Amino acid sequence: MTTVDPNKYKSCALCKRWEGNAGLTNQGAGRGLVRFNDGARGKCTATKNNRLANEGTGCKDFSISPEADRYRL
Repeated sequence: MTTVDPNKYKSCALCKRWEGNAGLTNQGAGRGLVRFNDGARGKCTATKNNRLANEGTGCKDFSISPEADRYRL
């Protein structure tokens, strides 16, 4: 499991172009951090490639998912 600030960390698990279930959860009330399973696999709809949830930090087309958006400050 990985805990990140979705305002600063660009990963596949937080991107709406990634189709997978990384089990996003809130990590601490009011802290705005998201916890997810970094070993989860899914498919990037932009590239059509399989990706791990923690990949994508250099993605040029990153767009935060509605699920991750709930945790943003």
